[in-house]
Amino acid sequence: MVRWPAVGVGFLLAVVISLLAGVLLGRPTVDENPGILAVPSFIALFAGGYAAGRIAGRGGLANGVAVAVIYIFVAASIKALQELALAAQWGPFAVGPMNMGGLLLGDLIHLSAGTLGGWLAESQLHKGTKLAPPAERRS
Repeated sequence: MVRWPAVGVGFLLAVVISLLAGVLLGRPTVDENPGILAVPSFIALFAGGYAAGRIAGRGGLANGVAVAVIYIFVAASIKALQELALAAQWGPFAVGPMNMGGLLLGDLIHLSAGTLGGWLAESQLHKGTKLAPPAERRS
């Protein structure tokens, strides 16, 4: 079950880490296809998916995927608005061709990272519940 407050916190964490990585590397995170930002993007979404899974308390995998999907949607929307402004100012040929390989690779990195982060959080939560016996059985 997806818990939207947990997904929101995970998404915000991923955005903050991604923006900090972009500042440290001197490159805007939204403007570029993976390239040098593949590792920081992976780390950012892994952390966001993990945080969402831990906060949710269950369904970590689904929450991690939701963080990645929202991140991809927001990043694609920002990129589309930037390209619309560029096309409005200079004409449609100023945008250039779409790099589908880079786009798909970036989405795969983001989805994999969020999924793995959520999965790790869920597996740690399940491991913790198996180690501690229920209070009723301690008598």
